[in-house]
Amino acid sequence: MKHSILTHLLGPRSAFDGGLYLPDRKAGLARRPIQTFHAEGPLHVPLTVRRDLLTETIVRVGDRVVLGQALSRATNDQSVGVHAPASGVITKIERVWTVEDGFLPGAILAPDGSNERMPQHQGWDDESIIVQLAECGVVCDIPRAPLHVVMREAIAAGVTDLIVNAMETEPYLTADLRTLVEFPGRMIDATCELADALGVSRAILAVPFRHRRVVRRLQSEAAGRYVEIVALSNPYPQCHPVMLLKAVLDREVAPGASILSEDAVVLPLSTVRRASDALLSDLPTTHALMTIAGDAVEHAGTYRVPIGTPMSRLARRVGVAVPAAQAVYGGPLTGSALGYDDAVVTPDSKALLLFAKADAARPVPCVRCGWCIEDCPVGIDPPSLMRLESEMVCTDQKRIALKACIECGLCSHVCPSRLPLSETIIRNRIRFAGPEPSTEGGTRH
Repeated sequence: MKHSILTHLLGPRSAFDGGLYLPDRKAGLARRPIQTFHAEGPLHVPLTVRRDLLTETIVRVGDRVVLGQALSRATNDQSVGVHAPASGVITKIERVWTVEDGFLPGAILAPDGSNERMPQHQGWDDESIIVQLAECGVVCDIPRAPLHVVMREAIAAGVTDLIVNAMETEPYLTADLRTLVEFPGRMIDATCELADALGVSRAILAVPFRHRRVVRRLQSEAAGRYVEIVALSNPYPQCHPVMLLKAVLDREVAPGASILSEDAVVLPLSTVRRASDALLSDLPTTHALMTIAGDAVEHAGTYRVPIGTPMSRLARRVGVAVPAAQAVYGGPLTGSALGYDDAVVTPDSKALLLFAKADAARPVPCVRCGWCIEDCPVGIDPPSLMRLESEMVCTDQKRIALKACIECGLCSHVCPSRLPLSETIIRNRIRFAGPEPSTEGGTRH
């Protein structure tokens, strides 16, 4: 069967309407191997991974710690402890600033450069995989929670399918692609371990069709194994779990509902990468794999960065060709402006983007072009939801639409009037939060 030129270039059709093929801004960047930033200068290590996940600090000022040693421990089975990203001395116990959670309790660690690490366990000692993940402090990006908690919820829900999400479709981001290029067999091994622990009947690794060599290498590694490699077209936001579930399994999630309700769990490849360190190398989470890029960056690339490294230090390490007028934490569509110089790297940090020019365009009234409605992957009407900001009540239909929004940011991206559609919808969702009538379907088809 012959395929059209577009199919050859872009891959099979996505299983949802809307979305947009974005320029990926990854040429050259994605060819550079992962580099490691060695700890230099004090590390400002958060002692909890999320504001509401309580931990108990188990180090004091003056203590010497080694790489991988616990700095804090969980106070309940919903939390995880934090581990030292380098060997050195604890000089202060004080709060540190994070982009996602603001100020968190923290420890200031002065590295000594010895790279001494905790001894590895000899065997499993009858410990389950889930216990190992908890003890190593492995966290999940989406949903943003400790991985052992996500897995226990998935097991309790009786999920039958595991999807590993390697659809890195936001521009600039390269951490997942470099992981697949450099560690394909390791990712297959870790996926098999997680699938076995979850007790699923099917494990799927979703990867972009356009990276054909990577797809072929993964298919070779997975031959005769438990993992099916599914190559998909990569319109944005194919990377969102709700859209990926629709594309891979043709299942739709009701607005505001969990993917677990559809008998599946979607884990980001970044989470599987951390799990592979814990399960295959007995390494706790001590570093984040980040893309550092943008037109203001001299040495853009994918870097393995110690947790607790200040973002300002990262910028100096990669070199800034011109003064950065805009810094973005995360992807260009879903990230946030970085407005605090002392913000530090956390386990789920994925990118730091530095641009020479800031987007200075001011919003103007809606021109009713309809682009945001046409490109919305879940088929909602962003302008009507934005207008809720000036209204006192919200209809049941609009409340459902607010719940259906997946926060991909595409509506704001395509808007010629530069209206903050996505940001306003998120605010209105919080404002009108509450139960909505039962409905079916979260994606249009």
